Amino acid sequence: MTFSFLNKFTALAIGVQFIACLLVWIIAFAISPAGDRFFGVMFYFYLPPIYLVSTVLGLKGESGMIAGAIYGIAFGILLYGVIFGFVMSFFKGRS
Repeated sequence: MTFSFLNKFTALAIGVQFIACLLVWIIAFAISPAGDRFFGVMFYFYLPPIYLVSTVLGLKGESGMIAGAIYGIAFGILLYGVIFGFVMSFFKGRS
C-alpha cells in the first residue's frame, strides 16, 4: 500500500480551488459591495496559510497585508490540494 501526495486528486483539488478563487475575485469586484461577503469567506478559509506566510516572511505594513494575502492564498491552494490528494490516496488504498 503506497500513498502519493501528487496524484490526479491533488491536481483536481488544486484546479478546482484555483477556479473557485478566480470566480470569487471576479464576482466580488463585479458586484461590489454586495459581493464582499464571498471575498470574506474565501479569506477565512485560507486564513491559516495567510497567517503562516505572513509570519514566516515577516511581512509588515500595507504591502505586507496585500502580499501576505496573495502569497498565503496561493500557498493555501497548494497545501489544501496536497492534503486532499494524500487523504484520497489513503482512502483509495484502503479499499
